[in-house]
Amino acid sequence: MGERRATNPGAKEARAQQILAAATDLLGGWSYSDITMDRIAERAGVAKGTLYLYFRTKETLFLSMFEDRLSAWYAELQALADHDAGTVASPAAARVIASTLAARPTLICLHGLLHSTVGHNIEPETLAAFRRRQHGRISALASSLAKRIEGISLHRALRFLIQLEVVVGGLSWAANPPSSIAQALEEEDLAAFRIDFEEELREIVTALLMQGGEGVRG
Repeated sequence: MGERRATNPGAKEARAQQILAAATDLLGGWSYSDITMDRIAERAGVAKGTLYLYFRTKETLFLSMFEDRLSAWYAELQALADHDAGTVASPAAARVIASTLAARPTLICLHGLLHSTVGHNIEPETLAAFRRRQHGRISALASSLAKRIEGISLHRALRFLIQLEVVVGGLSWAANPPSSIAQALEEEDLAAFRIDFEEELREIVTALLMQGGEGVRG
C-alpha cells in the first residue's frame, strides 16, 4: 500500500484518527457484524498488522470511537451550560440535551452497540480504564449542569448522566431495530411500538431531571 510508518506522537494520533474515521464510514453502510478488521484496514489504507498496533480488537476500536464521540458531545453540553449565567427549567434543558444528541446519529448508534454487543466482548481492564476516564468527564459536566438546571444537585446531575447512557442505549435499539422487526412494525395496528428517538428521549430526560427538582438529593 506504500504505507508510511507513524513515528512520532502527533503522527500516531493522526493514524489512529484515520482508522477511526474509516470505521465510522463503514458504519454508515454496514452492520457491525459485517465490519471486519480487514475491511477497516482497507478503507483506512493501512496494513492489517498496522491496525492491530493501534487497536487489539474490533471491540476496542469501536469503544475508542464511542469514547471520542461521547467526549465531544459532553464538551458541547458543558460549553452550552457554561455559556450563560442563571438557571433553566428541566423541560428546556431536556430539549437541548435531546436535540444535540439527535444531531449525532453515529453516537446514538454506538450507544446501542456498546450495550448490545461491543461491551460484552471487551476485556474488564479495558472497560474499567474507559469508565475511569468517563467518570472524570461526567463529573465536570455534572458540576456545570447542577449550576444551570433548576433544582438539580451535583449528586443528582452525576446520577442523571449515568442513567442517560443506559436510556440512550435502549432507545437507540428501539428507534432503529433490526430490519425484520422494523418490517413487522410497519403493520398499522403496531404503530404504537414505533419510536421517535428525539421525542422519546426528550420526555424521558425531562422526567429524570424533574426527579432532581422534587427533592432527590445526595
